[in-house]
Amino acid sequence: MRVTSQQMYDTLLAGIRNQLQVQADSTDQVSSGRRFSRPSQDGLGYKTSLDIRHVQKGIDSGLQAIGVAKLRLGSSENALSQMLPVIQRAQVLAVQQANATLTAAERNTAAVEVSRLQEQLLSLANQSFEGSPLFAGTATSSTAVTLDGAGNALYQGNTQDRVVAITSTETIATNVRADHTAFTQAFSSIQALKTALTTNDVVGIQNSVTSLSAAGSAMTGLAAEVGGRMSSVALREQTFFDMRTQMEARLNTHESVDMAKVATQLTQSQTALQAAYAEVTRLSSLSLVNYLK
Repeated sequence: MRVTSQQMYDTLLAGIRNQLQVQADSTDQVSSGRRFSRPSQDGLGYKTSLDIRHVQKGIDSGLQAIGVAKLRLGSSENALSQMLPVIQRAQVLAVQQANATLTAAERNTAAVEVSRLQEQLLSLANQSFEGSPLFAGTATSSTAVTLDGAGNALYQGNTQDRVVAITSTETIATNVRADHTAFTQAFSSIQALKTALTTNDVVGIQNSVTSLSAAGSAMTGLAAEVGGRMSSVALREQTFFDMRTQMEARLNTHESVDMAKVATQLTQSQTALQAAYAEVTRLSSLSLVNYLK
């Protein structure tokens, strides 16, 4: 089969275009540090990168959810830790006022302080987080707890917990509700002490010592539970950080460029281009000579 000059010329031009693409791809790899930046360069490799990045996105989403959980649980733990001294102070007053030698006037004075402790407890129970009551479940009402005319605490939230999804199959409960026994005991025992002080009821004051002690234990237990949940969340967070580090390393290994190999490709491509250009020039000269003949 006779190969014409035009066929040779076309073949050389195709080779030149191919080498120019090699030059462009190699230059892009050097500048970006990545083996490919589009599917046409490595279809399977590009898909693998997309899969790894999808996993990374899920990890980042999980870390964001864990961050919310830590903040809400931290706020809950802080509020609970402030409630305990309020209960303990009420218990100290109950022990003091249980002394039979004290007068009704002295107990009325103590009742004023207990009223302030009750207000402080109510304020802590009605703390907000991101615009919603911290201890009201998923309810968005203005308060988690209100007091009726008799001083009884009324829970205003709902029974649904606030949860965040850290994976498609794993969620974390991030809240404590004010309908928990610890809250109920705290409010009822303080109100009982206040009533007993106001009515000069020595037996009632003595009974409140026990109920306040139980309330303090319940609040301590609840705070410990929240602390345990925070520790668990922190461990889960570390697992996600480790996973993110692994995915980053995997992606870097998968996409990173072998600079020595690319440099060799560039050198070989440049040599091939120079040879192709020289051959094109030679063919063009021959064609001109033939034309002149």
